[in-house]
Amino acid sequence: MMNDEELVEQLLHSTSAGMATAVDLYGGAVKKICMTILAGYQNEDVEEAVSDSFVALWRAVEAGRYDGSVSIKSYLYGIARKTALNRRRELTKKQKTEDLDHVLRMADVDVEQEAIRKVDYQILNEVIMEFKSPDREIFIYRYYEQYTIKEIAEKLTLTAKTVENKIARGRAGLKKKLIQCGVSW
Repeated sequence: MMNDEELVEQLLHSTSAGMATAVDLYGGAVKKICMTILAGYQNEDVEEAVSDSFVALWRAVEAGRYDGSVSIKSYLYGIARKTALNRRRELTKKQKTEDLDHVLRMADVDVEQEAIRKVDYQILNEVIMEFKSPDREIFIYRYYEQYTIKEIAEKLTLTAKTVENKIARGRAGLKKKLIQCGVSW
C-alpha cells in the first residue's frame, strides 16, 4: 500500500495518477461519509460531494495546506465531512418542500446530527489508532474500556503519574488533530 508521502508526491507530479490512487484507496469511505450526511438527497448530489472532496484534497496538497501532521486518510475524511455538510446546507436552502430531515426531526430524530456524530467518531478512532504505543493503549483503556489511571498504570507497567501526563499531552495533540480534520471539539 502506498504511504502518505508517496501519495502526496504522486498528486504533485502526476495529478491524474495521484487522484486515481486516492480514489482507489479512499473512495469507498469518502462516498459512505457523503452518503450518510446527504441521506435522502439525489445520488448526483452525493457523487458531486465525493468529487469535490477529492478536488479539495488535491488543492490542499498543491497549495501546501496539507502538512502531514495527520494521515492523509483522516485529512480527506475531514474534507469529505465538510464538503457534504456544505452541500447539504446548499440543498436545504434550495429545497422549499419538507425534506426527510424535517420529517424525522418531527419524530425526535435528528438525522444530520447523528450522521455528523458517526463521522466524527470514525475520525476520532482513526486519529487515536495513529498514536504510538503506549499512548494508543492508554487512550483505549481510559476512554473506551473505562479503566482507572491506576489500572492502566498496572496493566502497562507505568507509574500513575506517567499515565496522567500521557493522557494530558495526548488530549492536547488529539484536539489539534481533530480540529485539522474538521471535527468540532
